[in-house]
Amino acid sequence: MNISTTWLREWVNPEVSDKVLAEQLTMAGLEVDGIAPVAPYFEKVVVGFVVSCEKHPDADKLSLCQVDVGERENLQIICGAKNIRADLKVIVATVGAVLPNGLKIKKAKLRGVESFGMICSESELGMAEDSDGISELDADAPIGKDIREYLDLDDNIIELDITPNRGDCFSVLGVAREVSANYSVDFELPSFSVASNGVSKITTKVSNTTSCSKYLTRSVTGIDNTVKTPQWIVDKLMRSGQAAHSPVVDITNFVLLELGQPMHAFDMAKISGSIEVRNAKSGEKIELLNETTVELKEDTLVIADNKSVLAIAGVMGGMDSSTQSNSTDILLESAFFEPVSIAGKARNYGLHTESSLRFERGVDFAITEIAMDRATQLIVEICGGQASDTSHCIDASALPELSEINITQEKIQKILGFELDRDWITEKFQSLGFEISEKTENSWRIIPPSFRFDIRIAADLIEELARLYGYDKLPVQKLSLDANISVVAEAQIDKYVIMQSLVARGYQEVITYSFVSEKYHDLIDASANKIMLSNPISAELSTMRSSLWAGLLQTLESNQRRGHNDARFFEIGLCFEGVEANKQSNKLAGIVTGNRFDAQWSGESAPVDFFDAKADLESLLEMTGAKFSFEAGEHSALQKGQTAKIILNGEQVGWIGALSPIVAKELSLSKCYLFEINLDAILTRKVAKYKAFSQYQQAQRDIALTLDESIPVSELVDAIKALKQPNFVSVNLFDLYAGENIEIGKKSVAFNLTYQSLEVTLSDEEVNTKVNEVLTLMNDKFSAVQR
Repeated sequence: MNISTTWLREWVNPEVSDKVLAEQLTMAGLEVDGIAPVAPYFEKVVVGFVVSCEKHPDADKLSLCQVDVGERENLQIICGAKNIRADLKVIVATVGAVLPNGLKIKKAKLRGVESFGMICSESELGMAEDSDGISELDADAPIGKDIREYLDLDDNIIELDITPNRGDCFSVLGVAREVSANYSVDFELPSFSVASNGVSKITTKVSNTTSCSKYLTRSVTGIDNTVKTPQWIVDKLMRSGQAAHSPVVDITNFVLLELGQPMHAFDMAKISGSIEVRNAKSGEKIELLNETTVELKEDTLVIADNKSVLAIAGVMGGMDSSTQSNSTDILLESAFFEPVSIAGKARNYGLHTESSLRFERGVDFAITEIAMDRATQLIVEICGGQASDTSHCIDASALPELSEINITQEKIQKILGFELDRDWITEKFQSLGFEISEKTENSWRIIPPSFRFDIRIAADLIEELARLYGYDKLPVQKLSLDANISVVAEAQIDKYVIMQSLVARGYQEVITYSFVSEKYHDLIDASANKIMLSNPISAELSTMRSSLWAGLLQTLESNQRRGHNDARFFEIGLCFEGVEANKQSNKLAGIVTGNRFDAQWSGESAPVDFFDAKADLESLLEMTGAKFSFEAGEHSALQKGQTAKIILNGEQVGWIGALSPIVAKELSLSKCYLFEINLDAILTRKVAKYKAFSQYQQAQRDIALTLDESIPVSELVDAIKALKQPNFVSVNLFDLYAGENIEIGKKSVAFNLTYQSLEVTLSDEEVNTKVNEVLTLMNDKFSAVQR
């Protein structure tokens, strides 16, 4: 949003420069993207009056002008503009002036005739990029007046990047409130008087009061819409990035920028019967002001008469009912539309308007009447006419509820880390327009104003105090630890370490939307809670993701379409089982497909398999130092027989497996393997402890066992480790066999056992004794027989 500092200072005028003012707005939370002057600096440029204009005696395309600039004698100036003529007020650069383009005005001779200045266009003064001829000023422009003063060219434009939660600041009024609170400068909302008489001929009603709880109309008859919009309004509009149109449209746009209330004017001659605010009916269409015709959806709120739709509520009016230069009777509209009912509607029709921008974020429902009076006052003053009384359609029960918020000095100090002065807190709450319904020595009960849709809990109020105090002034406090707190011997694994570990194993990180299509949601897990968006960006982004696999599969699908078949991707992000905070969790997921290694001359390439993905995941689980295992399971998105639950400390924390052939066929994907795990489960590990290295030789033994093929190898390994034999180092599986010479229903497994002492070299007898203990355990617990 662009805002003129001159316009802003008409409302509140702190004694600081525009640059300092812009810096303070940024520190207060209204980020300033830039500040620039309306026009570059120049001097000795004044208002002139063309007394006479004749052809140059020796040049057909030049005019010889006598120009009055308020001095004793008129200036003779030669001008080549096509629109130069007598009796015109113009901009004159006198001798000695230096224009922004570097041109220095000197006394000159053109075709033998002297010229003592230059009649300027707006582009020559840096006020516009291009100009069609010289600038023509109003007839009442005072001759000889400095043009910078007359056109207010010492004004600056502040470009604000306003966050979505501060919809109240999309107006001069909203920014003025902020300046008033920051500089403790008095600020008062003005009132506007309107002489009204009688009732409007157009009656109104609201059928959907949930979406439109306040709808005001007023007719103004007998206006002249052909008059010129006053220059002061045109200047304010243009400096805010708005183009001028006709007086009525310019005034409604002016009120939108000034007060933040979008308004619309209908031509009463084009309205059939009464006005109704309702939802669109199936098949209804409207030609909009941008000359496009759209077919309306039934969830769209519209303004309609007895025959057709006149406007999309809160978005844009229709061409058929728009005001034109010949309009004499108009119907003004000022309304409050519930933000959720408007959110996304403009995008659904490929639109983005100043009205929808504000209504989607929330417009002050208490400013509706004031805006109506302001617009009416300006229309009557500029265009003439007679205003009727305002027609009100208000459902008070459907208006937003202003709930009290309780806040204490103790909570403020706890959140900010230091104590604020009680009187200062009270003053700032009042300066922001908050009502203090009850106040004690150390607490306040606050009712937020109608224009602050972002203030709902105590933390919001504390944030307001922090930004007004100044984020840059908040003191730094050292953290303290209660002596009675017991410290658990655990350490947090940095998420970056997890990411780097996967990158080192050949993965690339992807970042995908938190929204997925309903198709992807159901393919992955149709039983998961489906959270549909009420105003999705598109149908492909209509559902909150319950798993990261959707984004990874879409990424893989996109890569394979482009011929990238070897891929290892991972993502860390939030998944949603519900909208409540406790039903949202961060997860880590990965996907692997293609060949294990790049093609090379020394060996054949081999595709990745389940154990490649499992090894990558185990490398992360090992960091926790906790006990983990894999158990066979079934998941709707994974292939039966190649699916496992991830168990950590006896609790399931994720899944790993091959993508289901049904899903793979649906998405036209090749064989791939996925894993997903709750991130919190792998971010905590036991604190590492130093263990001395042994200088003595290791002793290794290999054992081969025959046992039932249904017994997982992991159970054998866990049992061996559970023996906790002295000097035991490790057990590793190095062979797994089933087939010839092995009984049906049986399998052969071979382990390598390693032992090492820190004090002596172990004897063969000691090692063999330990190995026999292992063999006995295997036989007793698993009926395993040594081969």
